[in-house]
Amino acid sequence: MGRIATAVVTGAVLVTVGTAAAVYAADDTEPEPDLPEPDMQTAQQLETAALEGTGLEIPEGWEIVDVRTEHHDERAVHVIRHQPGDYRLGGPHATVVLDQEGTILGFTKLSEEGAGAALLDEEEAEKRAFDFIHTVAPDYLGGLSVNFVQQHDETVTTDDGAEITVSGMKVKMHHEDGLYAWVIVGPDGGVLTYERDIAWDSGEGRRGTQMWLHDSWIAAYEGTGPQPAPPYADASREP
Repeated sequence: MGRIATAVVTGAVLVTVGTAAAVYAADDTEPEPDLPEPDMQTAQQLETAALEGTGLEIPEGWEIVDVRTEHHDERAVHVIRHQPGDYRLGGPHATVVLDQEGTILGFTKLSEEGAGAALLDEEEAEKRAFDFIHTVAPDYLGGLSVNFVQQHDETVTTDDGAEITVSGMKVKMHHEDGLYAWVIVGPDGGVLTYERDIAWDSGEGRRGTQMWLHDSWIAAYEGTGPQPAPPYADASREP
């Protein structure tokens, strides 16, 4: 995998390519042959074009802190991470996963905003989810059917160590191609998380597709944290 790690420092921006030892855990692995070199400008252009008109927004002041090229199963993807400060797993972040054509395969925005607010009912959450997919991927919509709608919780840790629960209504869907998608709708009706083209490993009883929106999985992938239990994907699996 290839990576550009950006540390936000007062009055300067430190950019490192391929190794992030000066910022966080070292990563001196050479990019795999089938993965393009990460490029900040290309990533920014793809992200801007992909998010336009979707209603998905990066919070103001959240700068790009990490750009990496990775796999989403067999597809090469850009993983673009924004945070209000420096790169920190477990903290508030917005992450976008895009394939080489700019298709949004993943988006999440986890922050303290709206934590504890009342959630939408199942019917309204489902409507919001389908309205969103109609906007972002209309050609994908027709193959989807709903598996379930239920509350979903994520946790972020503030700079002072406080744990905040971020809740939404998860609308999980199955596509006729055999893969899965879901939209997690926040209390205000906006999208907290969106993922598509997700494979399930029935033999292992866990997700098969990599989990670039999930910090505990990324920590396991980078070797800085334990492997999360199923249904989390196996962080050591080769694409």
